[in-house]
Amino acid sequence: MVVLGVVAGLLIALLVFLAIQAFGGDDEAATSTTLSSTTSQATTTTEATTTTAVAETTTTEATTTTTVAETTTTEATTTTTTLAPLALEPDGIGAVDFGAAPDEAIAYATAFLGSPDRDTGWVDSFSEFGTCPPPEVRGVQWGTSPTGFSHAFTLLFTKAATTHLPAGGEHLFGYDYFGGDVDLSTPEGMTVGSTLLEGQTLYPTMDINESPWDPASGVWVVDDDPTDDAQLFGFATGQSGADMVTSILGGVTCGE
Repeated sequence: MVVLGVVAGLLIALLVFLAIQAFGGDDEAATSTTLSSTTSQATTTTEATTTTAVAETTTTEATTTTTVAETTTTEATTTTTTLAPLALEPDGIGAVDFGAAPDEAIAYATAFLGSPDRDTGWVDSFSEFGTCPPPEVRGVQWGTSPTGFSHAFTLLFTKAATTHLPAGGEHLFGYDYFGGDVDLSTPEGMTVGSTLLEGQTLYPTMDINESPWDPASGVWVVDDDPTDDAQLFGFATGQSGADMVTSILGGVTCGE
């Protein structure tokens, strides 16, 4: 029975095969073609497009500004002050008149003669300078006189009333010049050692008299305005034209 079933199955399979061959050849081809088409894999080649981004480089040129500092050259101006010569005058010494404050007069004389050799400070008016206007006198001195006694040049200051200032005002009121190692003269050129004749030529109003302390000596005076305390006077070796001036005093100064 089993063998018969197997044989029958084989026969049926053969019949089916034959039937398919008879009626479905074209379908097989179609099937074959379809399968072939189905199994064909389309190969798509994707070309990667590489985009190269070129970074735009902006070149900024640095502008260097060079500031040239303008150099201003300032020329130092030197002002030279020329002092009037320290001359022995009836109303003062050079540019400083009687009545000037002590500091002013001393500074002016110092500019020509250097620092004073002596300053007495304020002392009693009856002093080495003689009898001066009270209550006090001050002497500021330079150099050495020809005799070796006292000084060559002395500025005298007072607090007393003069025609220059009222009482209480410290001021220059006179000077004494005896020559020596300080070289001074009047604006006209008279100095210690000049003859009285030379003095009279320079000062036509000069008076020459006998000295009250020594009749052999002389006293000379130039005073064009007796109403004020401005004058020139001094001593001489005698009273003739050939005698020499031994001192020049200005202002009121001090008496004996």
